[in-house]
Amino acid sequence: MHEQHPFYGVPRLAIHLGWSEGKTRRIRTKAGIVIPTAATKHKYPRSPQAEISAPQNILHDYASFKDDSRPQDGMSYKGMIDAEAWAQDYTFIKHDHAFCYLAVVMSLKTREIVGWRLGTNHSSELTHSALLDALSRHTSPAILHSDQGSEYLSYKHRDLCERMEIQLSCSNKSSPWQNGFMERWFGNLKKEFGKTSKHKDLAALHEALALYIHYYNTRRIHTALKTTPAAYAAGLDLDPRSLDKVSGKVRD
Repeated sequence: MHEQHPFYGVPRLAIHLGWSEGKTRRIRTKAGIVIPTAATKHKYPRSPQAEISAPQNILHDYASFKDDSRPQDGMSYKGMIDAEAWAQDYTFIKHDHAFCYLAVVMSLKTREIVGWRLGTNHSSELTHSALLDALSRHTSPAILHSDQGSEYLSYKHRDLCERMEIQLSCSNKSSPWQNGFMERWFGNLKKEFGKTSKHKDLAALHEALALYIHYYNTRRIHTALKTTPAAYAAGLDLDPRSLDKVSGKVRD
């Protein structure tokens, strides 16, 4: 199972195997299995000026903080999954002595990656294209959340959301934990995706990212869901006992 899912931690591995976490940790340690650490952070080039003012953080009303005076100490995201919201963000990927950027849109309800785009710069064109990709294949959300990057504070972004009756929401400045779903997803991506140098060109990198996102959506167990995002989404309107834990397909 470790060979199939080399970046599974103890909780996710225990779910897949049907073992207790104690047994899983004990056997994994005895086997000498070590999970690689995440890549170092990248300092982004300066972004262009935002075209619109940042909206308020609508998702703040759905969050429960351990300590209101120190939000960085932790918060519960459980209420946010019922907000009918998508979250969006982008990250850098170093490839062939240069940087490209991956913009992603996630459904907070199912944790599925519903849209994404890869580009050579982190512009509003890139993030807007990722949103269009999501809207072309999924019903629009009630709320669309992001940080206050100018890539998301553009006229085209605002106008599209107004047409689709989507409320824009932004984290407060210097508050990455307010978009914690995306922060964690990108952290896992950087840890699990592996070296980009093995992909000979941008087309090969794009294909590899598509395969990873498909793996994440359809095969990789999400510990909060106890199944894959695709299986969880498939089971929202069905009896979960009739679904396969990993594939999301209805059992005979």
